[in-house]
Amino acid sequence: MRVNAEQLAAQLQKALLPVYLIFGDEQMLVEESADLVRQYARQLGANERQVWHVEGRFDWSQIQWQEQTMSLFDSQRLLEIRLPSGSPGKDGGEALRRFVDNPPQDTTLLIISGKIDNRSQKRKWFTELDKIGITTPIWPVDITYLPRWISQRLKQHKLTASTSVAALIAERVEGNLFAAAQEIEKLVLLCPDGQVTEEIVLASVADNARFQAFGLMDTVFKGEAAKVPRMISQLRAEGNNILAIFSAVSWSLHRMVDMASELSQGANVEQVFKAQKPPIWDKEKPIMRQALARHEASRWQQFLQQMAQIDQAAKGSLPVCPWTLLETLCLNVAGVNCHSEHQGKGIGN
Repeated sequence: MRVNAEQLAAQLQKALLPVYLIFGDEQMLVEESADLVRQYARQLGANERQVWHVEGRFDWSQIQWQEQTMSLFDSQRLLEIRLPSGSPGKDGGEALRRFVDNPPQDTTLLIISGKIDNRSQKRKWFTELDKIGITTPIWPVDITYLPRWISQRLKQHKLTASTSVAALIAERVEGNLFAAAQEIEKLVLLCPDGQVTEEIVLASVADNARFQAFGLMDTVFKGEAAKVPRMISQLRAEGNNILAIFSAVSWSLHRMVDMASELSQGANVEQVFKAQKPPIWDKEKPIMRQALARHEASRWQQFLQQMAQIDQAAKGSLPVCPWTLLETLCLNVAGVNCHSEHQGKGIGN
């Protein structure tokens, strides 16, 4: 059953179904919807969960649907599969169909996926999951809709702001929802009376780590590799949250990956720049051209795996320093041929 993100909380109050498949490109909103499922499952006794990251040559046989590993105090089991590619492949599709054929009692399967295209949504593994559970697509927030999205989120946090203030926040975060959400959380602390003014917003974003992270990516795209280790070291020394930094890095790189793919298919570079949301500004175009010329589209695609490893390390599921992986990634994008021991390897559970 298809359920929009806005309807998911209400549906969870009715019943906990066997399967929840949440998919889309907007990572923060995907994670927020997944958190709703986790929270409700915990309320019903799923205090522990098993997590698998499906990348590379993943062995689906390691997921034992029927294996009962719950303690005596647990009444629910939560199985979580992270599927960044949006496709489980042939073996994964068969494994998921086996789950659908005989869903274990007291077990909820939560699948967190990247974008799943329309063709894949017609495949049997997807349609059968949809029959017994919930599929929730997460759509990107268009840059023109972002001020309204920000206004709604401000209201959720009991904050009052004019449409011009919401537009100002949207301008400052440049389409990055994670940064927007962070700014709103900061404003909760900065505005105890609930009134958000333009002056407070400007003061709040004046020294934001996210802007430092975008400055880092400008340096990377220019190919100024010698500056990268120092900049990352400074960001780390200042006590910044790696996920906050990585959000800006990921947003910037995903945009480059998409543009490189379109250019490899014969698209005109100016049209590609104009189609971005927000569009590439004139002052950015020379930097973007320089970066896009540095790597083939296939190399840009390889950076996605490195980003997935940083995400896993930052969240504690990969035993390596995420800052080290971030530095390696940035140096690679800048044109330096260095690697970490994890680069290029598929990551299992």
